[in-house]
Order: sequence, then structure tokens, then C-alpha cells
Amino acid sequence: METELREGGASFRAAVFTPAEVAYCEAKRYPARHFAARFAAKEAVLKALGADPNHGRAWAEIEVCNRASGEPRVCLHGATVRLANARRVGAIFLSLSHTATLAAATAVLESTDAGEVNR
Repeated sequence: METELREGGASFRAAVFTPAEVAYCEAKRYPARHFAARFAAKEAVLKALGADPNHGRAWAEIEVCNRASGEPRVCLHGATVRLANARRVGAIFLSLSHTATLAAATAVLESTDAGEVNR
């Protein structure tokens, strides 16, 4: 992720991350680790939704937000909200992990009868 951030610069950040995610990661001692975890989370959410990350989905439509407790949560925007609603997703549970060299994320979708995403 350090290479992508260095070579892609601000345009890469703007295409993949929301301004809030950029601010959060850049405030950390090792920003690339946090960017990598968020990128893994976005990919995990897209895969859980059954969406191809390379076909028309904006990466920044999936935002990793934090609750006051620090717990990560998923905030969806744009067409990705509509896709989640069409898939009858009621909640998305997220787990992030990273080390100096690796990042991983798991996204679990919970269905709902109402068909609306909890935001």
C-alpha cells in the first residue's frame, strides 16, 4: 500500500478513500497500515455483496467509519447502498487487522426483512 500511496498520490487517495478516511489514516503514526486495512475492508464488503470491484463500483462509496468506541463500521454511499438494499442487507459487521506488512478484513452481512441497510 505504501507504493500505491506514494505513486498514486492524492488522485489515488481521492479515488479510493473518503476525505474522512484520508484524515483518519494520515493522523496515524504509520498511515499506510491504516489505508491498507481500509482497502481490505472495502474489498471484503464488495465481495460479500457479490459485486466485482473492477466493474463500476466506486471504492469511495464504501467508507470505514468508527464508532465513538473506536469500533469500525461500514458506511455505504451511492450505488453501493442501492446494491446492499437490493440484496436485503440489514447490517454489515466488520473486522480489521493489520501488522507492519499485512492487512486483512472480514465483512459479514446480515439480512433483513425490511430490505433497508442500517447506516
